[in-house]
Amino acid sequence: MRLAKQLFLIIAGLLCLVFVALLALHHDGSITTEVWIDSPPQTVWKILTDTADYPRWNPEISRLDGALVEGNVIEFAEGSGPDAMVFHPTVLTVRPGRELKWKGFLWIPGLFDGEHRFQLVEAAEGNRTLFIQSERFSGILVGKLSDGALSDTAALMKQMNAALKTRAEAAKGN
Repeated sequence: MRLAKQLFLIIAGLLCLVFVALLALHHDGSITTEVWIDSPPQTVWKILTDTADYPRWNPEISRLDGALVEGNVIEFAEGSGPDAMVFHPTVLTVRPGRELKWKGFLWIPGLFDGEHRFQLVEAAEGNRTLFIQSERFSGILVGKLSDGALSDTAALMKQMNAALKTRAEAAKGN
């Protein structure tokens, strides 16, 4: 009985140390990227929300299934092939021509959550759009252990921004 109590205290102490270490390493992370697109917001929005066309041009999100409707759970793949990561976020905001936002998580909510946001801001002059793509990460596992994943995500977001710019500016004349 005494040995079981000591073993329990050792295990409980180790779990506490792991929990404290995770808290010490934790910090919420965020990424914001932006690009000016020489097309009106309506053109950019049409391309952004035509998710069936993503495989042809989007280097960040290779597949997105489900309706972009507030409250709907969608499924998207980041990357392709066997290395693709599949997520099931809930659509939070759909403001046509202005904003699309969803929030998902890895494994269980609160561990590693991500809120992804696309904003389209019409330029004061001309038919230009400031496209802002951002992601805010929160949860116990977000921190120094995930900094590499955050920089990889930022690089993918920049690639998507560039591809969206190219596609929208090519569509402008159509």
